[in-house]
Amino acid sequence: MNFLNLGLGEFLAMAGVISAGLVALYLFDRTRRRRVVATLRFWTPSETSSQWKRSRKVQQPWSLLLQIVSMLLLLLAIAGPRFGGNFSPRNHVLILDTSAWMGARTRQGILLDQAKSAALSYLDRLPSSDPVMLVRADALTTPITAFEPRHQIVAEAIRQSHASASALNLQQALDFASHAQHLQSSRAGEIAFAGAARISKDEAESLAPPTNFRLLQIAANGENVGWKKLGLRRSITAPDTWEAFAAIKNDGSRPRDVSVELISGKTTLATKTLTVAPGADSSATFMFKLPAAGLLQARVRSADNREDAFPQDDRVALDLPAQTTAHVIVYSNDPESLRPLFAGHPQFETSFRPTASYDPAAQADPAAQTSIVVLDRFIPSKPFPQQNVLWIDPPPGSPFAIHSTQANAKLDRWHADSPLAAGLNTKDLQLASAKVFELTKDDQAVAETSSGPIVIARAAPTKMVALGFQPTGASMKYQLATPLLIANILRWMAPDTFRTWDMQAATVGAISVPLAKGTDTAKLRVTGDRNRALPFTIQNSAEGDTLHFFAGAPGTVHLLDGDRDTIYSVTLPDIGEAAWKAPATVARGLPRLSAPITSGTNLWPWLAVLGGLGLLLEWILFGRGTQISAASLTTAARWADKIPWRKAS
Repeated sequence: MNFLNLGLGEFLAMAGVISAGLVALYLFDRTRRRRVVATLRFWTPSETSSQWKRSRKVQQPWSLLLQIVSMLLLLLAIAGPRFGGNFSPRNHVLILDTSAWMGARTRQGILLDQAKSAALSYLDRLPSSDPVMLVRADALTTPITAFEPRHQIVAEAIRQSHASASALNLQQALDFASHAQHLQSSRAGEIAFAGAARISKDEAESLAPPTNFRLLQIAANGENVGWKKLGLRRSITAPDTWEAFAAIKNDGSRPRDVSVELISGKTTLATKTLTVAPGADSSATFMFKLPAAGLLQARVRSADNREDAFPQDDRVALDLPAQTTAHVIVYSNDPESLRPLFAGHPQFETSFRPTASYDPAAQADPAAQTSIVVLDRFIPSKPFPQQNVLWIDPPPGSPFAIHSTQANAKLDRWHADSPLAAGLNTKDLQLASAKVFELTKDDQAVAETSSGPIVIARAAPTKMVALGFQPTGASMKYQLATPLLIANILRWMAPDTFRTWDMQAATVGAISVPLAKGTDTAKLRVTGDRNRALPFTIQNSAEGDTLHFFAGAPGTVHLLDGDRDTIYSVTLPDIGEAAWKAPATVARGLPRLSAPITSGTNLWPWLAVLGGLGLLLEWILFGRGTQISAASLTTAARWADKIPWRKAS
């Protein structure tokens, strides 16, 4: 027997309250009662006043018992008892593994197809009245349906499921399922999981399934070898050369000989053969030349042409950016003194020309290929160049106003807030002669003497810098500050030329990036597709800071740190490291076929009738009998008044 409307605890609580109330009413009954009599003529008043007392015992126990039994029968009818049948529904949660590993191939097909079949078979075993919630589990837990009693809707959602590119987080899915069942007022059913249950090693050691957990595990013993990591960095000494680091993993049970190939178009740039032990990683380094931008494909192939169970991680594609080159023209009548400062950067194509060859028409074209123009002690004819300009010891008539010329000028201060003064701390430099400039609202001082600024920068309409001294003069020729200052100026005018590119093939999901010491975390930015900002966190530890961000879908993510741009090609599928071995106490396989739903016998009508009859009987025996006696006494009194009474002698 089971209750439809009330639980056993609720029924007992309400029954106790009703019974206690009835008993209290009977105990508070008064001993002095109002009686209707024929006459008070022969009654003698009592000399002592009657005392009002509460009854210490029930005067009519059978009446009380009959009322309690009747009320309990009515309460039992409200609870809705059924005898026989299995009507009470339970809420079940069905977790379908849609992680990347479910796309692995076996002789029976891909693993996800087998998991779908197991999930549909489990659904068929449940009573048709039991609601079921479908949850897809990978790196994120996604509920697809609510607790749905229409199983055909859940079955259709199972058939439409596809494998993602992220790894499985099983503990998160189990916690969500338990919480969802706890929020429901009805009975909790099972939490069933259909999948390969391939998770990380740390999670496998700490995973604690709930007591109502059922495992529908799909066996996956396929041999797999593929990419774990691929990183590329442009060589510092040779801009057209790339350095690559490759890491290959073997998830199978046997050693594998694999061939690693780097291909651009139809050209094989590099190739190596590696032997990877079972359950281990193997790494290799490559160096190759790729002058122009292009798509780099990295492939892993079995040397023995053995079929791979998970081909999704056998290929990586990286779009390598082109090396940005800045064009610099130096107009100087003393080019040899400036050549070491400008010709030593491989990212710049520098040409030196005499001042007499200056062509104002060519330099006035904004579409000219020249990025930077250097004017050494030279004022060109107007219009001035439309490109970025570095003025060295400019004569009067330049865009910068000269306040004075200071002999034996002593450099006192570098403005640390200016990017042109980055890394420059040299002081007390003695300059034979230096021009002191007047600052406008658009100018920023970079270096100063006691008389004023001798190096200033202007950002609009084009970037311009004015040096009030000759950087290759006797006092500055052998100073370390000289090449650093010129490099800062070139970096500020052509930042893309100095940008460092790192390429990483990353897996979908959570990504951790160790940060170099001294990294300014306030300037870090993480952007995804369409330059959309991604949230990230920074974890501080004694070993160093680590940046964490999450990429839930394949795409490209940029980590920007000043001039360094680390590009993460999030295309590799993330798979767990080990298959979870569930405890022996966990239920496995499909449950027994549920018995057909039967409605059972409804008892509430009979209980309601019995309760009503009990109250009627109590009224007849105890309530109505008292009223009849009172009425009889009233009638007798009326007849007594009509009888002629004689006075007794």
